[in-house]
Amino acid sequence: MKLLLVDDDPIFRLGFCTALVQATDWAIAAENFDTILSETPRQDLDLILCDPAWLGDRHWLRYRELQTFYPSTPVVLLTSQLDAERILQAKRDGISGYLPKGMAITALIPELQSIIAGGKVWSQQPRGINQNFLAGLRRRGLQQIYTNLDQVESYLAQENLPAFYRLVFAGQRRELRTAAWLLRSCLPQSAVFLESRTLTNNDRSNREPGAIIISTPLEITTSNTRWQSSLEQTFIKLNGPLSNATTSSFELEVIAPAKRRELLYIILQQLNFIFNDPQWRNLELEQFSEQCQYSIRNLWKFSAQEFIGRYNLTADNQAEGFLALLNRVAIANTPALNPRLPHNRELFAYFLRDEPLTIDNVTYRLESQEAIARSQQILEHLLLTLANDILQFVLNTLPEPELLKAEIYQPKLRSARAIARFRNDLSWHYRLRQYWLEPKAIFESQHHLLTLGNTGIVVTTIHSPRYQELASLRGIPWAVTILLELRDALAPRVRAIISWLGKILVYLLTNVVGRALGLIARGIVDGAGSSWQSLRSRQVELANGGRKNPLKF
Repeated sequence: MKLLLVDDDPIFRLGFCTALVQATDWAIAAENFDTILSETPRQDLDLILCDPAWLGDRHWLRYRELQTFYPSTPVVLLTSQLDAERILQAKRDGISGYLPKGMAITALIPELQSIIAGGKVWSQQPRGINQNFLAGLRRRGLQQIYTNLDQVESYLAQENLPAFYRLVFAGQRRELRTAAWLLRSCLPQSAVFLESRTLTNNDRSNREPGAIIISTPLEITTSNTRWQSSLEQTFIKLNGPLSNATTSSFELEVIAPAKRRELLYIILQQLNFIFNDPQWRNLELEQFSEQCQYSIRNLWKFSAQEFIGRYNLTADNQAEGFLALLNRVAIANTPALNPRLPHNRELFAYFLRDEPLTIDNVTYRLESQEAIARSQQILEHLLLTLANDILQFVLNTLPEPELLKAEIYQPKLRSARAIARFRNDLSWHYRLRQYWLEPKAIFESQHHLLTLGNTGIVVTTIHSPRYQELASLRGIPWAVTILLELRDALAPRVRAIISWLGKILVYLLTNVVGRALGLIARGIVDGAGSSWQSLRSRQVELANGGRKNPLKF
């Protein structure tokens, strides 16, 4: 059974598709209205679900365009609460049914089957206006805020922006972030409710390869497992700012903020599919570790294929040569990528095997706040590192047509000179990290993780023993650790010597030079005082002598 979901709400698209995929063996595609109406009509669809009013009432009648585009396919309204007038209008236009958003997926599936069989369903289920209305306000408000925020970020990225306008846009950015925080904190979210169900191998074999196409994943509400909760938290964070709040450069800076979010959504979607794979339960410990490495490689490969194919970075993203290139690069990148993804095996074991996390040599229970926070940091670092590595592949391997630059690159990085300068900055950063930052972090038993913060992408430092890596260092990185050790050994002694010399200098200045200067000053003062007294006495004598010998005429 093939379904098409047309909805401008990226949050609902992933939630609904993921829920339906977990509960059925149906093939479902999901896109927004503009994308669907601009492409060639898809064949052999059994049902179309749409929400034409998500962007506002003025778009309410867009379902008629779908009816024109797909005249032989039943169209169903899957939207928030409708009034009686709109339901009557939809019936007159030949709509096959109306189902409210938020109903349980187990109740939704029989209704969809009934419509596909030729029936019509007009749900009369009352919906709480406060929940649906406020959730809709939240989604539309956040969508508008983040659209404006991306525009402001693009303006601030311009190097020749006058100082006055930079101050104005910086103020607008603070206001938009505050407004987004208020919306996230005060208004409820919409959710897709479902009962957890694991697909059998038979279900998976019956599904057509590549049939699931989900454009941008966001928030979903499923059974309360750790990895699902962590993915949901990441979905929410990806709605926030994705600017570079670190002191170094990375590849995500080359594309516009909206495209960064889209790439991270794609990686998160692929990770969701990996975690949903039932084979994890049957693996032995050694097989589990191997499967983790294999899954990371596939996560990179499939995410790169989806992102590159979405923007036509190659002539045909399904071409055999391109897929072979992706596979070779994924295998070749594994030795260099694994050291940059610390604790990924522990993350998979924590999510899929219920193994506790050890933090600072303390083993925490599975549901402790410390374990949840650490797993969230490792997950965010995994996403951001893979996104940077995919863009490194794009920058170094694929051509750069002008249409592509205008579509996904930042405005300040669209010229050949700007891109070359950006590549050089990245190259210098990699050398600095390879020869200084990473050996220093290994020697200090630390990992520097890229995480999602309130101001954008930040660096979070965690402590973790790295003795094996320290023992394997050679060449310049090894010399750096020796240099650091030498500095640590000499620094206290040098500081002690400098402190001792300082005390001697203070003693000489205060007790020797100071006293000498004091004696000199005292002599000068005494001499000046004596001279003043002599001069005063002479003046008095002259005055007295003048009175005793008056002039006679």
